[in-house]
Amino acid sequence: MSIKGQVAVITGGTGSLGSVVTARFVRAGARVAVTYRNPAEWEALQAVLAEPEQVLGLQCDVGVEAQVEAAFAHVQEKLGAPQVLLNLAGGYEAGAPVAKLEESLWDHMLSLNLKTTFLCCKHALKYMLPASYGRIVNVSSKIAVDLPAKAAAAAVAKAGVSALTRCLAQEIKGTGVSVVAIMPSVIDSPAMREMAPKANFDRWVKREEIAEALC
Repeated sequence: MSIKGQVAVITGGTGSLGSVVTARFVRAGARVAVTYRNPAEWEALQAVLAEPEQVLGLQCDVGVEAQVEAAFAHVQEKLGAPQVLLNLAGGYEAGAPVAKLEESLWDHMLSLNLKTTFLCCKHALKYMLPASYGRIVNVSSKIAVDLPAKAAAAAVAKAGVSALTRCLAQEIKGTGVSVVAIMPSVIDSPAMREMAPKANFDRWVKREEIAEALC
């Protein structure tokens, strides 16, 4: 599928994975909007893009519905109706067994990974369904299948993303809008290398590989 000229919303588009995907979509000729919370990350992304003016920045907490709704309305106004949604916003924290897992971390993982995906799907569909066209890609994780110890909050959140994707796929069957989830294993990033400095990085999924698959 060619994405040239299509309007793509990339949540977390200034993050470690998101910045690589955003750059790939810009090179492919898409009209891209990215969400971000940290202005420094937005500035850093603009600095590495060959044509930063092609990307619309949306300072937005994608875990807050009013902000998500406003962000999609802004995309519609500036670029046109969103045709592609990549839900890349998310995160991973682990290390505590369930018996010692803080409620705040549980809530954080579900909000950061699952609630954000739900809200962005919901508001993207308001534009995609009337147009009978749209492509949504959600990011689950292999931990949703492996279910490792001391990672319950992250694993449950990513399993929720997979379940949400399957339910949504059934709901929108035949509408011209599609939704899929990818389930990468460990993504090679500076943060993950710092977290596991003795790991075999060669076995990790490269961000560029994900970008190519999504594009």
